[in-house]
Amino acid sequence: METKELTNEIARFCFKYRLFDKSITKREVKEIIEDGLDDSEFVETLINKIIASTKNRKDIDVKQQIELFLKLEKLRLELKYHGGIKC
Repeated sequence: METKELTNEIARFCFKYRLFDKSITKREVKEIIEDGLDDSEFVETLINKIIASTKNRKDIDVKQQIELFLKLEKLRLELKYHGGIKC
């Protein structure tokens, strides 16, 4: 999956479920994610933020959340052990 496509998917999920401060725009969410997706620690932090923010919510699309976790974890492992992703 291309980084831009993944960035858009993450941003839509985070914005839809308001996982960031409500004053942050969708564009700002995309920029934050785009800037951090090349850092395994950022990706790990993002995974943990999504888990913590959605833990007790009933309105989350669990299937979408699981798919997003799998993509993020794959990216994190590629960054950590292979130094980056190939697009």
